[in-house]
Amino acid sequence: MTFKRLFTIVWVGILYLLTFHSISMGYDSDLYDMIETPELILIYPTSLQPVTSGIIKTYFQAKENLQEIFQWQLHGQVHLILINNRQYFLQMAEHPLTVAFAESSRKRVIIDYQTANAHPFQLETTLQHELCHLLLREHIPGHIPRWLNEGIAQWASEGISEIIRPDGNILQKATFSGNLIPFYRLERSFPMNSNDFVLAYEQSQSFVIYLVNRYGKPNFMHFLNEYKRGSSLYDAFNFTYQKSFRDLETEWVRSQTQFFSWILFLINNLYTFLFVGMALVSIYGFIRMKRRKWMYPDDWDEEEDDDDEG
Repeated sequence: MTFKRLFTIVWVGILYLLTFHSISMGYDSDLYDMIETPELILIYPTSLQPVTSGIIKTYFQAKENLQEIFQWQLHGQVHLILINNRQYFLQMAEHPLTVAFAESSRKRVIIDYQTANAHPFQLETTLQHELCHLLLREHIPGHIPRWLNEGIAQWASEGISEIIRPDGNILQKATFSGNLIPFYRLERSFPMNSNDFVLAYEQSQSFVIYLVNRYGKPNFMHFLNEYKRGSSLYDAFNFTYQKSFRDLETEWVRSQTQFFSWILFLINNLYTFLFVGMALVSIYGFIRMKRRKWMYPDDWDEEEDDDDEG
């Protein structure tokens, strides 16, 4: 028996012990089982046994999508752990809004299955998000800033993050109030205050999407490959965009301010626009009526009166 196989068996045994302990604590009433392939170890509650084949298929589809986006390969065996009890999952999660998380150093993904499989989340895009963290860790040496890691993962998973976002655009509110968080404060971790936690995700996503839309995906991939080759983050930005990171951050803030300023202007002047629009419609209707009248003979009104008398 290889050391790796022995380690896996011991680890699963520990998970079983934790599960039995959680039963006594009232967190989870399920036992767990395991399916192993050369690329994946799936650990799941036995209640999910009927859907495991679909889950495995979804995993490999998400992996394929991700590798197509980056043209990088995700090597090795990934541990995918599915939890089917929200309360139990939250004992391990970073924040109460978390739906899934990746432990890149252990090549492990843990997902709250029920939540991740419900709208607006979907298991495939959630997996794609988490596998992106593993892919970045494998290909980019050293520390990746938390904001960049999350921004790239959200961009690569069709905008889906790994958290539950409350109603309302927190980024828009922060832009209006001037309360955007400087990215240097999001290097290592995100704030635990729920609004700031969500704002950190929204800023990270917005900045990465801004770079892709403003300068194109090829340039963004050029930046990532430069970073992968060992350049520092700031050197990679300078080399790719011929601008400092601070200049790019300032550009992004300005773009947010301009965009939301237009929205605010439209909202604040909505009644004015409606009034002007109604006035233009009335003027158009009056002109059309007069034009129709001019197209008839001069005695149109008299003939109409004669008809009425008859």
